[in-house]
Amino acid sequence: MYQYSDRISYSEVDANLNLTYYNLVNYMQDCSCFHSDDVGVGVHYLAPLNLGWFVTTYEIHINRLPKYMERIKISTYPYQVRGMMARRVYVIESEEDGELLIYADSLWVLMNLESLHPARLNDKIIEAYPLDDAKPDFKFDRSKLQYRDEGELVGKFKVNENHIDTNGHMNNSFYIDVTRRYLPKEDFSQITVNYKKAALLFDELDVYLVELEKGYQVVLKKDDEVYTIVEYK
Repeated sequence: MYQYSDRISYSEVDANLNLTYYNLVNYMQDCSCFHSDDVGVGVHYLAPLNLGWFVTTYEIHINRLPKYMERIKISTYPYQVRGMMARRVYVIESEEDGELLIYADSLWVLMNLESLHPARLNDKIIEAYPLDDAKPDFKFDRSKLQYRDEGELVGKFKVNENHIDTNGHMNNSFYIDVTRRYLPKEDFSQITVNYKKAALLFDELDVYLVELEKGYQVVLKKDDEVYTIVEYK
């Protein structure tokens, strides 16, 4: 387990002083990066090897969004670290009383950044992420999202320089930032993301909105190819 503490800043909240979905994902991502670099297998280790972690799924459960000035603890528990993949559980709690605010599951694939093919984890990476017996046992759906071309075209989006991360594609948190703009509301208790294909610099993506029986699905496509599906429920 890896954990760090922080305080919600004004630049991270919406008009109601709640942490935005975009910054929520950034907290989880930062926790992963801090963890990996602190144990010696982060971006400084991976970059010279032309390797990088690509997230393929998030399943985020929200009990309550933290508020401006609230102090929080962010924890991550890696597990099933083997082959070419690894999973992580995230927990965000109130630092004051331990209230469980958010918990999430994720699946990551180690990629060769030149070939863009999955790469096998070496022993150093595997040994850096031992299984923690204290990993919380949350129930996750692990749904594989499907888009059946029934959505309404609601906008277009172009990937710019500020969206690109060290892996050379649009950072995963920006997919949340883009898709949530097209939601009729933003009061959800679960966000599920399936990343199908990485968006690159200057890609122009079509945005489709599907109203579900409960919640909404927002899909990013280019030339009829699905890049990302996000469900808000």
